[in-house]
Amino acid sequence: MRNHSAGAFLAFALLIAGTGPAFAADPAGLKCVGVYSETSAGSVSWRTGSAAWTAVKVGDVLPAAAEVRINVDRDWVEFVQTGKPDAVYEIAGPESGEKILKTADILKLKPRAVAFPKGAAGKPDAKYKDRLTVVEYLGRQIYMTADGDSRDIKYGDVLDVKGKVKIIAINNTITLMNAEGAIVKVIGPLTFTIADVLANKNLYKFLNVQK
Repeated sequence: MRNHSAGAFLAFALLIAGTGPAFAADPAGLKCVGVYSETSAGSVSWRTGSAAWTAVKVGDVLPAAAEVRINVDRDWVEFVQTGKPDAVYEIAGPESGEKILKTADILKLKPRAVAFPKGAAGKPDAKYKDRLTVVEYLGRQIYMTADGDSRDIKYGDVLDVKGKVKIIAINNTITLMNAEGAIVKVIGPLTFTIADVLANKNLYKFLNVQK
């Protein structure tokens, strides 16, 4: 590998044992499982009551009393109801102005059904052989298939061994689950193959080192 004085490279492909997406106990809350925002301050934010708006981060668990605001049309956020990881609610930015939804409003929307491997260590789920499933992501990620098609990655996507992933921006992340339920998080910017992750090869990430 070439040396880069502006940052550091670290190996980052070791699969870590896990049991799938974890959620807080509040059944009326929402967990953020994916967000893309073009602005550094975050055009996707949330609050309760008259509190200040706070940028939504991946992994945030919003209470039932929360409301969500999004005000850039190219941005989006994905939530699941706590305790229900198999149904995802996607909110896209409005063409103009801003969109504000209460948690209860979001839960009235029609969710997209997703599924995750049911395997365990040494007992892979045969349906997910040679595949990885997206359990979280931050920023825009592109999935490129073997036949040249490409699409934005979303929560619950199943990525085939022959495909590639492009993490576009620095410090953006994607978390993937294999057929045994183990997970790995990869940090960008980086383009990598699904085959390399499944083979547990070293991936290299660029760290945004603060001076």
